[in-house]
Amino acid sequence: MFRRLDLDFSIYRDRVQIADRRTGNFVDQPADFPFSSAAELVAHQRHFEDTVVRAIRKIMEGAIALHRPIAHIVSTDGPLSDAERTRVKEALADTSFGDVIFEL
Repeated sequence: MFRRLDLDFSIYRDRVQIADRRTGNFVDQPADFPFSSAAELVAHQRHFEDTVVRAIRKIMEGAIALHRPIAHIVSTDGPLSDAERTRVKEALADTSFGDVIFEL
């Protein structure tokens, strides 16, 4: 059965947590390559993207339709600057997320 990915993302310092809204599955993924800096939560977009991809691989079960999957940013380790929001959106777009919704 095909379903659309609809995930909640929580972004912390060098860690991403993802919950699947449909199944309730949860993944806590530490970064292999740090994406946070002293000043910014998401300072390195490619390292953030790598962490997200590894988390998604763990959470997926069954067939996933990657037609405009949705990412909900529901929690962070503090406020995100405009530059950080842009990095998050671009990283998630690069991993096929068509919709990124900030619900902070």
